[in-house]
Amino acid sequence: MKIWTAFKAGMFAAMTVTMLWHWQIVEAEAEPVAIIATDSIAAPAEEIFFAERITGHWEPAGRHRITHYCSGRCCNGRNAGRTASGAPMQVGRTVATGREYPFGTKLLINGQIYTVEDRGVPNGCVDILTESHSEANRRGVFRSEIFVWKED
Repeated sequence: MKIWTAFKAGMFAAMTVTMLWHWQIVEAEAEPVAIIATDSIAAPAEEIFFAERITGHWEPAGRHRITHYCSGRCCNGRNAGRTASGAPMQVGRTVATGREYPFGTKLLINGQIYTVEDRGVPNGCVDILTESHSEANRRGVFRSEIFVWKED
């Protein structure tokens, strides 16, 4: 009987934590949020997850030339599979820019948020990582307005 009671209490706590986490994400959809977990298992549900507000705004950075590249030797030369910053390459996140944007800068391009993690293109150009070389060729080159995340 005690085992069943402990099981039910544990399930209730897990559901409470899940609902609390979901509530924080939904409430803060309009701005970036960091979810930070404490390392105490016995903490009350309110202390297990909390949202830390990150304040800032998207600042227009002008029109840039947008190109695409893959992680292979054809596009990345002898650094195939590696970024200049040392971060792992990730499609949908990694972009290469000139030195105008420091590593870690968040860029908003056509509704997608990317992180500057690579170099190798001139200033005024943003090179977006794709799955393959054929995908990079298919997406081509175009000009687009980009925005830079500035923390307040």
